[in-house]
Amino acid sequence: MLSTLLAEVVGGKHYGLPRLVRSFEIDTRKLKGGEVFIPLKGIRFDGHSFVEEAVYKGALGFLFETNKISPQRLKVLTRKTFAIEVENTYRALKRWAFFRRKRFRGKGVLAVTGSAGKTTTKELIAHLLGGFFSVYKTPGNLNSKIGLPLSLANANLNADFWVFEVGTDRRGNIKKLTEILNPTFAVLTSVSPSHLEGLRNFENLLCAKGEIFLQRSVKKAVLPSNLLKFYKILVTEKKFITFGENEIKAKSYRFLKDGKTLIEFPEFKVAVPLLGKGVVKAVETAVAVLKLLGFNPKEFTNLFETFRGEWGRMQPILGEGFLIIADFYNANPLSVKLAMETLCRVEGYNKRIAILGDMLELGEEEIVHHERLGEFINTLPLDEVYLYGKLTEFTCKKVTKRCFHFKSSEQLEEFLKKKHPQRGTVYLIKGSRAMAMERFAKVLLDSLTQK
Repeated sequence: MLSTLLAEVVGGKHYGLPRLVRSFEIDTRKLKGGEVFIPLKGIRFDGHSFVEEAVYKGALGFLFETNKISPQRLKVLTRKTFAIEVENTYRALKRWAFFRRKRFRGKGVLAVTGSAGKTTTKELIAHLLGGFFSVYKTPGNLNSKIGLPLSLANANLNADFWVFEVGTDRRGNIKKLTEILNPTFAVLTSVSPSHLEGLRNFENLLCAKGEIFLQRSVKKAVLPSNLLKFYKILVTEKKFITFGENEIKAKSYRFLKDGKTLIEFPEFKVAVPLLGKGVVKAVETAVAVLKLLGFNPKEFTNLFETFRGEWGRMQPILGEGFLIIADFYNANPLSVKLAMETLCRVEGYNKRIAILGDMLELGEEEIVHHERLGEFINTLPLDEVYLYGKLTEFTCKKVTKRCFHFKSSEQLEEFLKKKHPQRGTVYLIKGSRAMAMERFAKVLLDSLTQK
């Protein structure tokens, strides 16, 4: 597609020679060469300061806002690239995303949201459909007001299915994003306390997640059985399936010593090479999606068993006589609870240790949620608990079993180096992304090679 058409769609003025446009990027650190750079203004930086860097790294062209680049600077920059002047680069990105969506003629656009499990569920659905069809999915977790339009701007128009992740930290966000995405299929994985700084309370969270069903384009929906009472009025006129209790529910599941989750349904069973109740929920959700799309889930058994998931999301790391459950991508009360229950049910190990970091972005009730975590830990058959961070200090005060709190990562690292890993032990490592919990998995694995 020529850059002159891009200028026309976003309502901009074209400078330089027309070029063939293929992809877009907003971060110069991720440029590979050949993209169109869109400089956005953030809280700390204005992307217009990095236009020269983008051109140097091989950007095919760039957008810019009126009065942000001088005529002299523009003349130099457009010697080898094109430029498009617009009133607002973010609105231009949204216009292009909306234009791309209107041109898509595939079989369906799936939108996945939820407090926990949305990325794993999105990845699993895309993996399953990708075994039989061409699928475009949200890269990573680009699910925000910037990430989703950027994903749409780069979406493959020749794909059969699009699978998008939609996130929110306040009411109205999902509604605005789905107005651009126009999904035909809505998937809600769960609703639990997360990102409450912007949403403030659980009632607002319920309303915010329910926005996934509002768009008229949505004809089919999947949601947890226990949430139907909240959203029934929104899905009544759509084809919908629930999971977790009635229509789609696993008969049983086991967490095996080799790090797989064996899940049995009435018609078939699968061994997914990931661990966790969250994995069970993701599989139940995916089965519901497949059925609502008119497919027989049994025919996807091999694809379930080759799903590897995303980095740092309930991934098993097998050591010599021990197992690490690596779940350090993020954390909220529900995801921590599910991960802890998984830790306690993994077969074949005689010792269970939880290494937990702070749960962030919980708003005014962050201390309450950490105290409740401590009370929950008391109900579990854990041998030891290692806690790291300011907020987990409140957790530790509530724990009545062997609990060790570390104010710094260095303290915990030194402790682990001296005593671990231990044979016959399964470790859970989990915390919010900012806690960088992966460092502790590295310590355990490095310690093994040094012993």
